[in-house]
Amino acid sequence: MVNVNAANGCYPVLIQRGLITHAGAVLRDRLNAEKLMLVMDETVDRLYREKAMASLQKAGYIVSTFVFAPGEHSKTMTTVSALLDRLACEQVTRSDALIALGGGICGDICGFAAAVYLRGIRFVQMPTTLLAMVDSSVGGKTGVNLSAGKNLAGVFWQPAAVLCDPDALKSLPADTLRDGMAAGDDQTCRFGGSVAAGGVGRQ
Repeated sequence: MVNVNAANGCYPVLIQRGLITHAGAVLRDRLNAEKLMLVMDETVDRLYREKAMASLQKAGYIVSTFVFAPGEHSKTMTTVSALLDRLACEQVTRSDALIALGGGICGDICGFAAAVYLRGIRFVQMPTTLLAMVDSSVGGKTGVNLSAGKNLAGVFWQPAAVLCDPDALKSLPADTLRDGMAAGDDQTCRFGGSVAAGGVGRQ
């Protein structure tokens, strides 16, 4: 486990095989909430929804879901607005939380919604791509694209925790893994080693 010190507190980054299956037990000790909303795209929904929901429900959470179409075209205010409406319909409160299960786009959408809903509620990053694990899931950057350009609307909103399950990488195509390894090497070069050699992207 790595602890990240941020301006608004400290949060853990856990890296462990099988974390998606055991997320509920891990979060129960760290996240006192009644309701969780699981945010993911259609691809992640198909791959991991059943495992993640079963784990969270077993831990006693009331779990709802928000699923969006995969791809950069979903990273918009329209998607965020739909997520905010869903949170309100599910009567999610400030004591509850969101979980971003997916890659960087999912984390951006979920984190942005968490930052603005009820003036800010907690969210957890559960990255399923290597790029998200070594880069976008840590640091609190969130945001969406506007018609004028990419990432023009967003805020810094730190997650309550980051859970990285390396088993999720087995489902990724080779080119996506290469993108993540390149980003990881860029992050780790000042510390020595590399992602390919087993280095850690964030210290």
